[in-house]
Amino acid sequence: MGRYKMMVISILVFGMLGLAGCGKEKPEKVYSSVIEGMAEGESYAYVERPEGGLPLLLVAEGTYSYDEETEAALTCRVYSAWDGKVQEIGTLESLGTAYPVRYDDNGLYAAGGHFVARYSMDENQKQLIAVESVNENFDEDGNASYMYLDAEDGEQVATDASQFEKIFDAYGKAEVVNFKTNG
Repeated sequence: MGRYKMMVISILVFGMLGLAGCGKEKPEKVYSSVIEGMAEGESYAYVERPEGGLPLLLVAEGTYSYDEETEAALTCRVYSAWDGKVQEIGTLESLGTAYPVRYDDNGLYAAGGHFVARYSMDENQKQLIAVESVNENFDEDGNASYMYLDAEDGEQVATDASQFEKIFDAYGKAEVVNFKTNG
């Protein structure tokens, strides 16, 4: 009788473990067609979405060693999936190795010496959109002005650097996307 109980308990435990994984899409499976179709030298990374669900897939044509543990990229294509269909939703592009593509709970970031932008996925339009961005411009006398774009409020021009500094600070605190080579 003891063996019978052990066998029943084992079957129940393994059955429950099997069911625990049901209904959860594995990014490796969903994005397999994109990853398998990558060119030699391309790299990829998964970025968790703040709202949960299937992570985004980022694919870079080239990477560089940002630090001892991180392979970063300046440019990458961004993919998402709806109902099992994978779609490219946009591209991120930073300018210069000091400004790798980054992410945090608020979105994805791209930057350069005089610009920074935060992106998010628009579920309705199924595309990556710039939620906010700031460009720093200089006139012939060297005076700075800032072109601020907010998805809700539109475009604004300012001579105050506070908005530029705020978004750039968020970019600096965000995590560098760590890419891995396929294969």
